[in-house]
Amino acid sequence: MSIGVQSVPELYTLLMGWDLYDKLWLLLTQTGLAYLPFIGLILRNVKESYIAYRDTGQVALRTMEINLIATLLLILFAASPCVPVDAHAVSYSPLCSSDQDQTYHPGDTGTTYDNAFSILTESVTIPLWWYAVISISEGVTHAANTFVSCPPNLRKMVTQVNMTKLSDPELKQELQDFETMCYIPARVQFNQDKQINRTTNLHRIEDNVKEYGVEDTEWLGSHSFSDVYYPNLTASHPIPGFPYHAEGDLNADINQNTLPAYGTPSCQDWWNEDTYGLKNRVYHALPHSFSEEFKNYQDGITHDDIVKKIISNNKDGFENANTTIGDYGYSYVVSALGIWAHQLEEYPKLYAASQAAPILQALVLLMIYVFLPFGLVFSSYRASTVITGGMLIFSVIFWGFIWHLVSWIDSALMQALYSSWFAKQGAGATLADMIIASLIIFAPLFWFIFMGAMGVAVGDIVSGFSLGIYKMSENATNKGSRITKQIATTASSTLL
Repeated sequence: MSIGVQSVPELYTLLMGWDLYDKLWLLLTQTGLAYLPFIGLILRNVKESYIAYRDTGQVALRTMEINLIATLLLILFAASPCVPVDAHAVSYSPLCSSDQDQTYHPGDTGTTYDNAFSILTESVTIPLWWYAVISISEGVTHAANTFVSCPPNLRKMVTQVNMTKLSDPELKQELQDFETMCYIPARVQFNQDKQINRTTNLHRIEDNVKEYGVEDTEWLGSHSFSDVYYPNLTASHPIPGFPYHAEGDLNADINQNTLPAYGTPSCQDWWNEDTYGLKNRVYHALPHSFSEEFKNYQDGITHDDIVKKIISNNKDGFENANTTIGDYGYSYVVSALGIWAHQLEEYPKLYAASQAAPILQALVLLMIYVFLPFGLVFSSYRASTVITGGMLIFSVIFWGFIWHLVSWIDSALMQALYSSWFAKQGAGATLADMIIASLIIFAPLFWFIFMGAMGVAVGDIVSGFSLGIYKMSENATNKGSRITKQIATTASSTLL
């Protein structure tokens, strides 16, 4: 027998849960606890027949016979493990990823879960009812996921850029040299032209600013500077990768016998050259798959924002040139601190909840499988308990579709409300993040509330549990962000 699951963690928690179920059920049967409900069944039928009919004879016997048969059938189909499931028959097939045609099994997922969880060498057995519930639930959820198109993982795109830092010390040194030899002289010339010279260069710069934004003159890869000043500025020492040209060398007579290995490119070539230019070298600090995976979401401005963000991730001298907005510096810093202070409260919830969602789902299912033997025995093998348990398992497995739908909504809102992917974010981006942070928590909660409203008892059970989990995570996040928000508020007041 085979079963498909919704995530890599569930490959292991399903096997672990039913292995523990088997052992606990064996424990209950060997200790006799599993048979205690039969004593209660006999006493209950005798009492009810006596009260209703003043007779403990044939009526009690017939009622007891019917209840006994029903209980034995429930034990046979919903309590006693009988369907063998081999560990390698449990599989996970990603729906929306580059390896969506790949199927993973326990032990060969290529993740750290392979080492963290031991693989069962023997098959586990599952009661027929619960096997049917799990198979139908997983099948329905997978089919529902296919009805929603695979959204681009824009959160992954933004996160990868935000977390990428330069590890090559030579590249970092080159960026510092470029700032000293190119950006700072160009910036000085720009200020002189703006305040004193009033040259025609300002018109060309204004055209670039209209196209690329007011921040264009505030970072190393400025299009304005590359168009106006960088062609006339040259590196003061040879730069690896650039060919030597004698006509541009002031010391050509001295160097004619021993030619330098590399040349001194113009600042324009130093930044824009296809192979050795700083712009492309910084961009390629990202994973190799990044460019292909997100090629449909990268235009010229976005490419600049990516490079600018990677540079600003490094705590070096050129960082200030990328995050200060000239005459708009104070207003930008104050507004950015305000947005940042608000996002300090929302971002931890968003990141933690999205990363924890499939793990939480797998662990909740594990708890359900482990607790089932006790639930069946303590409820005296009632049919209502079996139905409620089936609905509970289906509801938790269906979280996979709910979060897939939330991912699609997240992608749509990011494209609609983000002004840019990697530059400073405004109110629209904050709104999108707040909505998604809420949906990750409240969409599954609403699903259970909806089921409760429809009369399914599981809604009442899990809605309270989910709300309690949310309250705990919210309190932890608020405590963690309160101190940082106070720092942001103090800094904002000082700047004002």
